[in-house]
Amino acid sequence: MVLALGFGIVPEAAGQPSIQTILTNGPVSNRLNVVVLSEGYTTNQFAQFLVDATNAVNVLLSHPPYQEYSNYFNAFAIKVASNQSGSDHPAYGIYHATYFNSTYDAVEDRLITIPQDSTGQGKVDALLQTFMPHCQLPILLVNDPTVGGSDGFFKTAIASLGGLATEESYGQPGVLSHETGHVLANLGDEYTTPNPGFPNTEEPNTTQQTNRLLLKWKAWISPSTPVPTPVSYGDGVDGLFQGAHYHPIGWYRPQLNCAMGSLGVPFCAVCSEALVLAIYQRTRPLDSISPVSTNLTVSTAQPLTFGLALLQPATHSLSVQWYTNSMALSGATNPNLILSPTALGNGHHTVSAVVRDNTSLVRNDPTNLLTQTVTWTLNVNLVQLRLDSPLWLTGGKLAFRIVGNAPQGVVVQGSTNLLDWVRLATNSLGAGQFWYTNSSAGTSPRTFYRAVTL
Repeated sequence: MVLALGFGIVPEAAGQPSIQTILTNGPVSNRLNVVVLSEGYTTNQFAQFLVDATNAVNVLLSHPPYQEYSNYFNAFAIKVASNQSGSDHPAYGIYHATYFNSTYDAVEDRLITIPQDSTGQGKVDALLQTFMPHCQLPILLVNDPTVGGSDGFFKTAIASLGGLATEESYGQPGVLSHETGHVLANLGDEYTTPNPGFPNTEEPNTTQQTNRLLLKWKAWISPSTPVPTPVSYGDGVDGLFQGAHYHPIGWYRPQLNCAMGSLGVPFCAVCSEALVLAIYQRTRPLDSISPVSTNLTVSTAQPLTFGLALLQPATHSLSVQWYTNSMALSGATNPNLILSPTALGNGHHTVSAVVRDNTSLVRNDPTNLLTQTVTWTLNVNLVQLRLDSPLWLTGGKLAFRIVGNAPQGVVVQGSTNLLDWVRLATNSLGAGQFWYTNSSAGTSPRTFYRAVTL
């Protein structure tokens, strides 16, 4: 995937914050909107920031499971100037005047944080509220070559240019992808190095549970895989491997290696599943429906057309099944459906479409996030007339009954050739019926009759 820089959606004044579109796949109301903010970029480095921000989005969306859903994303860049380039490095006595006051940690010079008050995260929040209130994934791109990042206390994915470069060289998830896993899906770190004081709260990919039947990712574990799972089972096996959540023992992770524990390796199946569910928490499979109104009154026999505008993943198609009155229509699996009101008959009916993503990336979807159902309620009130009960009368006369529903009345017409029709009588239906008697046998060997509504 190659993204092109687009046009700014907010006019830019010199030195003032501005926003520019770098990826558009649809309306912000039904896309996962990523906003990359500049940290440690001076005004004369804005052009480079747009290149770096575009590259960051490209890199992020090149890794599964983001790759499968790359067209579910929009991306924007907010340019805001810092007085100096780079970030603080307290371990080396280096300090820079930057807009968000970012700083590396003083021990390993690796963790990057910003203040949680109005001098850091508050500035992120204010810019997003001004330029992109629909942002679901803020990314703070730090103009510093030292590898580093953090999840911004689960609010903002922070990554340095050095971390991004490392991710590119891996060709696998790195610092940026790892931090987005925290922010989007609440994924936990699978590190075993102790972190005293860190809350012992389980995440989708970490647990203290060892009972196979109670494991939240049991759907991914083969019956032949022991629980807990020995390290000897190796990479790519779903199980219960010891060591996670900053504990070497007593805490477990789904696979031996995962992007949430090691840089340069893919997300494991459980983390991928959590990320797909997180995407569907923010987007829905349907972009739009037709008719827009889901309550319809039908009074003509003309065919009804129903349509779905699907948000298709990049690598596979969504499934569709149409229903009438909760009964599946055989072969009705396309985004559009044409239906005859006459086939339904008068009365109240429902027409439903069930859209589902049958991706193999998800085995556990307890709240049906991968499914969306839309239902139209139809009140069918067709004008229906029927001729019945013909009677031969004396003198060659004929009588028959007209029954049905015609609030405005009916016209009885006659023809000797089925081409030319003559009005014979006009009347209303009393109690849903009307008896017609012809005036005489006429001279034609045959006469045809019909009733039409006014």
